[in-house]
Amino acid sequence: MIPVKWVLGVLAPSMRSPSGITGWFAQRLMESSNPPSTREGIQRLGLTSDDTFVELGAGSGAGLKSLGGGEEEEEENVGSDGTADAPAAPAGIPSRIVCVEISQDFRDELEKVKAGLEYQDRVEIYPDDCKAMPFLEDESVDKIFAMNVVYFLDPLEEYLTEIRRVLKPGGVVSFGCKFPALPKDSDVFINVEEEIIVEKMEQAGFEVKSTFVKLPERHSFTEILGRKIPSGSRL
Repeated sequence: MIPVKWVLGVLAPSMRSPSGITGWFAQRLMESSNPPSTREGIQRLGLTSDDTFVELGAGSGAGLKSLGGGEEEEEENVGSDGTADAPAAPAGIPSRIVCVEISQDFRDELEKVKAGLEYQDRVEIYPDDCKAMPFLEDESVDKIFAMNVVYFLDPLEEYLTEIRRVLKPGGVVSFGCKFPALPKDSDVFINVEEEIIVEKMEQAGFEVKSTFVKLPERHSFTEILGRKIPSGSRL
């Protein structure tokens, strides 16, 4: 069996922004391993219909699809005149959903997913690197999620500054990480040490908690959850 770390090392340049033939293989790898982890990570955030939710590195849309309960069938809404109303978005769908994805190939997939959603009017897709998110106002976001993304954020401090800017006081960012599979000698996978990530998040003004989330096979991950500490409360 080919070691996962070796495969990731070979595909490393295409993991951050897939394109070309190696990008195709990188996409297939992510699509086979990320969706169950992404669904669980987003579910753990406890999203509500009042939330503004941002997914960084939204990929081919596993997170976007999970917001509506996956493949579950929705009940038909019947109006007072006995005719079927247009189906409403499932309860708990955030009022604003922002997907940030720098890969054009993945953005094309996201657009296809969005087109099939009942709540597509709530979804926005942006090509920006999340080091700068001018489409988000200061302290406007409730929850941010990113699965297998934090490794590529370099320098991490600059990304955390922008994430902190857009989060409301008490808002949270969740990084899903699969540390055991990561190559340690790559110039693409930069942030591969849990302790260092946690330390930098704390220095940036977050209260941080790490939790190992056990799932079947290769879908287990470490959740690094940072809650924005209000400026006046920082020591």
